[in-house]
Amino acid sequence: MRRQIPGGGIGRQVWRHFSVVVLTLAFALAGCDCNGDLSGADAGPADGGGQSEGCELAFSIRPSSTATSVYLVGGWDDFDRLAHPMAEDSTGTWRISLKVRAGSWGYYFLVNGADVLDPENPQRVQCGDKTCSLLADCRLPGIEADPTSVHIARPSAGQGSFTETLTLIPSSNPVGALSAEGEVRVPDGLAFPESQWRALTAGELVVDGTTATVHLTNLADGKYTVRIHAVQDGVESPEVVLPFWIEEKPFDWRDTPMYMLMTDRFRDGDPTNNPPATAGAHELATFKGGDLQGLQRSIQEGYFDKLGIKSIWITPWQTQPSGTYPDDSGQHQTLGYHGYWPVKAREVDPRFGGGAALASMVKEAHKHGIRIVMDSVLNHVSIEHEYYQDPVKRGWFRTGCNCGQGGCGWDDTPARYYCLFNGNMPDINWTVPEAADQFVSDVIWWMDTFDIDGLRIDAAKHIEPDGIKAMATKVRERFETAGAKVYMFGESYTGNVDFLKEYIGPDKLDAQLNFPVWFAVPEPIFGRDDKGLQAVKGTIEWSYNTFDDYMVTFIGSHDSARFITKADVASRDKQGNKWSDLPAMPTDQRAYDRTYLALLNLVTTPGVPLLYYGDEYGEWGGSDPDNRHMFRADNALNGQQKDLLARVQKLMMVRSQVQGLATGALYQLWCNSDPWGAVDAGGGNLWAYARLDADPRKSAVIVLNLKYESWSGVQVDFPASFGWSSGTVVDALSDREWGISNSAATVDVPGRGGVILRLK
Repeated sequence: MRRQIPGGGIGRQVWRHFSVVVLTLAFALAGCDCNGDLSGADAGPADGGGQSEGCELAFSIRPSSTATSVYLVGGWDDFDRLAHPMAEDSTGTWRISLKVRAGSWGYYFLVNGADVLDPENPQRVQCGDKTCSLLADCRLPGIEADPTSVHIARPSAGQGSFTETLTLIPSSNPVGALSAEGEVRVPDGLAFPESQWRALTAGELVVDGTTATVHLTNLADGKYTVRIHAVQDGVESPEVVLPFWIEEKPFDWRDTPMYMLMTDRFRDGDPTNNPPATAGAHELATFKGGDLQGLQRSIQEGYFDKLGIKSIWITPWQTQPSGTYPDDSGQHQTLGYHGYWPVKAREVDPRFGGGAALASMVKEAHKHGIRIVMDSVLNHVSIEHEYYQDPVKRGWFRTGCNCGQGGCGWDDTPARYYCLFNGNMPDINWTVPEAADQFVSDVIWWMDTFDIDGLRIDAAKHIEPDGIKAMATKVRERFETAGAKVYMFGESYTGNVDFLKEYIGPDKLDAQLNFPVWFAVPEPIFGRDDKGLQAVKGTIEWSYNTFDDYMVTFIGSHDSARFITKADVASRDKQGNKWSDLPAMPTDQRAYDRTYLALLNLVTTPGVPLLYYGDEYGEWGGSDPDNRHMFRADNALNGQQKDLLARVQKLMMVRSQVQGLATGALYQLWCNSDPWGAVDAGGGNLWAYARLDADPRKSAVIVLNLKYESWSGVQVDFPASFGWSSGTVVDALSDREWGISNSAATVDVPGRGGVILRLK
């Protein structure tokens, strides 16, 4: 650890306050020369002021095992490995204080002859062929946010307030006073290419010595961002960014179902950006005209409000190749309508509307309290990508065996890190520091520029875990400074629990898509009639104990056949077809009922439930790309589809209104009969469980019925811990009521449906 010593005393830790974006860009542009100086030959403040002499700094490390010798090695003296011996104190910590030449340097410790990075400094930089810890330039003033000081209040609409304190860190050998400057972006202020900001007033930013306080009042609902930097002797520190929301109820990502849509297949809001037909491309794998303007219209019209949706995951919007590529069979030509073949690092595809459309859509979503989740493609690029086409950057990528080939299995380690999805998709080598820095910097740029709220990481298990850790750490350091939570989850198509857990943690992702539950529950139980609810009960309980309630749960996605096709006896055998002999629109009402019950289970069990676009009304389809039909508006739906949509809208709104369904603890009550009994014999047809909130009136008891006939007179006993000893319970789905007697209620449960009971 490096600490600055102003006036001879041990000062604050200072490396943490430096802006991730600024540092990353500096690394990419300047690199690390043979001396390890990252600042360049003429680095330093223009006015000098004596600061070029250097800084008195203290370094310390407590080795993980017994050490007999420890040296500090740094670029300021050409990495002389024996120039700076350290001394051990009584606690086993090795320390040294010395004056370091001004500039930004790489450094490391030499412990018993082995190179060791500073374990308390997450910032890294490449020094020649070696990875070093970063020693930031002590001549710059610093600023450090204190998220624990955040206070957000919203007593009524238009009366929101925000307060946070920050610490200002003086530069070495300062001459003038330390101050701060800042600006704020308000909910209507997002534009592209230039975001609209206004300066903080003297009353909104108060500096007292080394403390700066931001205090904003009379705020309307919406998302705000403050950015602020320290200033001393004409030199500015890198900025600190403070994103926060003003809203009636504090937001939790578990509170809302997440809606996943494919931009090109959702809604065409601007036909003028539709590309002409591409000769030779299969009709199912071309651009259909969906764009960000279409999504914005649906947000404006309240489509997602009616579903209680407060987060939307959008497929990648980066520019795609203009031409076609063969599918895996080599028999069909496809276009990059789906977004997963990026050719530009920082450009929104004009066919999706361009940057202005993305900025406008995000602004509209935030007006509705909706968070936007960016689909981040960090495992591969298109062979046409600008980085891969750059001879200097070609070494950032690997081209070798295809995933699934012999010795290169999808789940093989380390092959899963370097195998290719196909020969047209070079693999990003996250062990190359320059590549890692650039792709993390790109993620930060997207989030900064377009005010993005969350990340979905495509093909997470194919990325080195250290790469995910570096990305997640830097995202949190920059954007989780003022109360807003950036939800990050991965897509690892596997049932391997170890692979899933490997990427989840405080310094990694928050969650992953819950494939183990998806493999075991939606189609095997709710899509068919040969297994009982005991199997669901056991799987959900296992998942809850194995992971937590932040995993993303789902019944369908853009990578699998549509759930209703799996649930349709007439078409389920065609679910694997993708180009011909395709499944038809279901007409059997049982398929719609099975879909509803699968969604009812999804939104009442722990996790962040995901709704794949069109599942709310029963969109059908086989395998990719047949599972990616154009979204159908209400006026294009038949009677069965409209009925399912109305039922799902009611279900989703109940999910958003009953807090226990979102964040309540899972409590198992009972499941009838044996685990694998035949449904028509009553085996495992009824399952009762609860989601318990600290407030009994926010708790819920759920009873699911797998039969097609209603169950009458079902007795549900409420343990004393529920606080439901008397009164009346209401089914939130139907508004039917039943009295509570002796801590129990006798209820009726509709066929292929359920009840969500709450206290009246």
